[in-house]
Amino acid sequence: MSKAKSMMKYPRRRIMRPLIKWIFRTILKIMFRIEVSGLENFPKNGPLLVIGNHTGAMEVVLLNAYAPRQIEMLSAADMPAEKITEIINTIYGSIPVNRGSYDRAALQQALDVLGQDGMVGLFPEGGVWEVGKQRALPGISWLSYRSGAPILPIGFNDTAGAMGAGLNFKRPYLKMYVGKVLPPASIPDGMAKKVYFQDHAAQVMEKVYQLVPTEDASPQEDISDEIFDFEISLIDSAGNQVDLPDDLDPKYKAELGRFFLLPLILDIFLINLELPVLPLMEIGSDPPLDQLIVALDSILTYLKYENPYLLTYRFGIPT
Repeated sequence: MSKAKSMMKYPRRRIMRPLIKWIFRTILKIMFRIEVSGLENFPKNGPLLVIGNHTGAMEVVLLNAYAPRQIEMLSAADMPAEKITEIINTIYGSIPVNRGSYDRAALQQALDVLGQDGMVGLFPEGGVWEVGKQRALPGISWLSYRSGAPILPIGFNDTAGAMGAGLNFKRPYLKMYVGKVLPPASIPDGMAKKVYFQDHAAQVMEKVYQLVPTEDASPQEDISDEIFDFEISLIDSAGNQVDLPDDLDPKYKAELGRFFLLPLILDIFLINLELPVLPLMEIGSDPPLDQLIVALDSILTYLKYENPYLLTYRFGIPT
């Protein structure tokens, strides 16, 4: 197959996307109070990487409704999306990416779009699986370096829960702050690519957060360096603690602590994947052992056979 035939075309869906954009704007104006500033900072032509912070589902809708040019969004394909998100994504289209692995096809499609002077949109923190500031993933810097595309930072107010409030006609605020264009990524002499891409991504995300006024930002603290721990204790029938066998001493204690203590992680297995993990979410109430075994086994089976990158992507565990 020739490169021309395999290349993702830009722009695409030239009739459907403008129609959806008009529908988005109409609905947004009815359900929300919209404030958008800095649209003049969008370049009129040329390749562009558009990035932003991500606290809810509404940033994607707001961005595509008000961007002056068509944006190809990178969207998660590593687990089922909520129904409304799935419907919109099917109609509008996106570049599906399997997070946590080196998704060569998704990266090439993004480069194809940029190579045609198109705009690619993504959220460097990788998703909304936990609140607060998260560590930026380096893909944005890699794409900018490979394509020579500049970066446009956009800050959004805290949109968590905005959809529900909008459906209840509370008309919450949706605010989008468009910053100044940043130059393409350029690796300094003598600096390792991996180190540069991570540092550069963090610097770009800091530019994003600087765009959001304090009163509009998510109230949660920076969690990018949050530390967790995990411990197993064995108690005999007499209530005495016994020594833990070596094979029960977990290797990734911090990651297991995060797994059990962050509810949004288990929500993925319960809500998105519909696995029987509820006993793990009620572990403080001493659920039956057989239910715990079933819950853990369902998670391990999914991670082994269907999506081995689900937790490595979120926790950064080497594979």
